[in-house]
Amino acid sequence: MSERPGETAAERVPASERKPASSRAKRLIGGALALIATIVVVVNQRDVGIARDEVVYMQNGAHYADWWVGLVTLDHGISEKSVTQTFGGPGATDNNREHPPLMKTLFGLSEKLLHRTLGVAGEVTAFRLPAAIMHGVLVLLAYAMVLELWGTAQAIVAALLLVFLPRAVFHAGLACFDAPAMTLWFATIYAYRRGLDGRRWPWQVGVLWGLALATKHTALLLPFALGAHYLIVAWRVRPQLAGATRAARVLAAVRAVIGYRWRVIVSLAVLGPLTLYVLWPWLWFDPVHHVRDWLAFHTNHVHYNYEYLGRNWNAPRFPWHVALVTTLFTVPVATLAAAAAGTGVWIAERTRRAAGAPELLLALSAAASAGPFFFGTTPIFGAEKHWMPVLPTICIAAAVGAVWAARTAAGTMATLRPARAHLAGRLAIGVIAGSVVLAAAVETQVAEPYALTWYNALAGGAPGGADLGMNRQFWGVAARGVLARLAAEAPATGTRFVYTHDASPAWGTYQRQGLVPRTLVDAGWEQGGIDRSQLALVIHERHFNRHDYLIWSSYGTVQPIYVLCTGGVPIVSVYRRPAK
Repeated sequence: MSERPGETAAERVPASERKPASSRAKRLIGGALALIATIVVVVNQRDVGIARDEVVYMQNGAHYADWWVGLVTLDHGISEKSVTQTFGGPGATDNNREHPPLMKTLFGLSEKLLHRTLGVAGEVTAFRLPAAIMHGVLVLLAYAMVLELWGTAQAIVAALLLVFLPRAVFHAGLACFDAPAMTLWFATIYAYRRGLDGRRWPWQVGVLWGLALATKHTALLLPFALGAHYLIVAWRVRPQLAGATRAARVLAAVRAVIGYRWRVIVSLAVLGPLTLYVLWPWLWFDPVHHVRDWLAFHTNHVHYNYEYLGRNWNAPRFPWHVALVTTLFTVPVATLAAAAAGTGVWIAERTRRAAGAPELLLALSAAASAGPFFFGTTPIFGAEKHWMPVLPTICIAAAVGAVWAARTAAGTMATLRPARAHLAGRLAIGVIAGSVVLAAAVETQVAEPYALTWYNALAGGAPGGADLGMNRQFWGVAARGVLARLAAEAPATGTRFVYTHDASPAWGTYQRQGLVPRTLVDAGWEQGGIDRSQLALVIHERHFNRHDYLIWSSYGTVQPIYVLCTGGVPIVSVYRRPAK
């Protein structure tokens, strides 16, 4: 049987000879890995504090969900007034119109069903569940892609490495867009690659890109990766016209590129924007003006404070290496080492897998996601959450590298004892690839629930990250860890005012959850709030240092009553005003 370029061993077996039972078992493995990923995220998020952005997304998501439910139940119709009151408004941030609605709507529907209607999940967990499920979907898609292209061992390892990514697990547990955006980005990559097989209607790639657009504006970068890959692959299969004029060869090449898989391009160009339009009611009225407003908000986005390598950054130009260094410090070292080996394997074997060039596609995907941060003008305040689509590429490369290393070691063992070559191969994969996964799992366990303070062994762990001047956290999530200490200071009757600092937006939710009693009242912001308060907390980021000084001056003491640490690194301090 002849071998086609890029064809896997499984594809060379006639369909009639393939084992359905084996295929079913592999599908079950993929489903089990996706379920494990979802469970890991859901369990971990219970101890993760509420990010201030989450409060906005939860509130607006609940409104979006109520609007859609009302539309389906005919409680209201479609009018510009009702759409604007729910999804838009004259201000740049009215009803959170600056972000597409897909995940917010899912957050709201989940909370409405699981918390308000069925009562089977807490309020915050119900809001966060769609993002956790999306992370499970990412694991399943990565498993499916690697299974098809490289094999079962690589597929399982790639999926497990995605499960055990400390920062990804953290972000996937929030009612935010970054982890779901990574999932839908990769889903588009996956559908695009499959669409290159010549199928008549590759509608999936356009719809999935539309879903990605309806999740986060960063999906607008995807066409750079897909377009570059399409041109390269189409150029490779152009006809070679020996003896033809240069003009004839150029014309033939252009025709070949345009006609290579033109339906994929049409799907992206038509179904992508159409899906975004259908899912975002704010675009139903005056879509051109509203799309312009949406994009203008992000192209002129404010530059929040962010600490990187010992300096507080809040205006460009930013260091060109932010994405590179932060990624190197926030992915488990064993995964990075295996990914380096896998990249070497891809480069060495690039001529063997010419059809579809999946390695090139994954590399371009990562480059398109992180590329804007190398220019020094893109806001860096969210760090790794902004370029999370690089993570599937890293984990897939790591899986290829780990299994290659295992099989290379097994080959050496087989030369010594040929009779046990098969056993040696399985043992080597279990030991070497298993060690890579285990190392990532240990780092994930150590990192949570304060994964934003965690850094890998290259940085020296959380203490090393602090010494290097890497950002300790953002969004106020770490306040969750001091709520029990604050609750112990609550009076039995009356009220006690608390300066809640960056946890202020989430304070009401914490009270509804019963994590702090109603007698602890948010004192307000800045100096007035501090002077009014009897208790105060400070969430440690470099640009928040002044809040310590304000509290010291108002309270007449520099001594906190409690300091929350992780890995020996202080992340939240609690103060109590001394009795007069």
